[in-house]
Amino acid sequence: MGEPSRHETVTVYGDEVTCTDFNGLGPSGERPQRLSEECQAALDAISQELAKHDLTLDQTRHIAAMLREGDGFSQCQSTLGDALAGARPTLTLRIVQGFPDANQRIALSLIASPSP
Repeated sequence: MGEPSRHETVTVYGDEVTCTDFNGLGPSGERPQRLSEECQAALDAISQELAKHDLTLDQTRHIAAMLREGDGFSQCQSTLGDALAGARPTLTLRIVQGFPDANQRIALSLIASPSP
């Protein structure tokens, strides 16, 4: 799960790393049954990318969660809260009409840096 798709990007600017449009779909586009599992898979993929730049999720400054429907956010909220509790980042929630992959329910983007 959480394998990078062609839509995910990682940008480095100085000591800041931006991970954009990470989803929690598997390598073949299969999605987990629960949205919280999809959210966790996206966070796991982001964590792997951050590690390549000697960063962790605890250094997240901002996260944007994009979902197709706001009702589903409660399923993901505790997953985000647990994973990012040490960082306490700013959160933006956006409701979108769709994603490039019809199976996708969520996309996460975040900014991390070693200093506040």
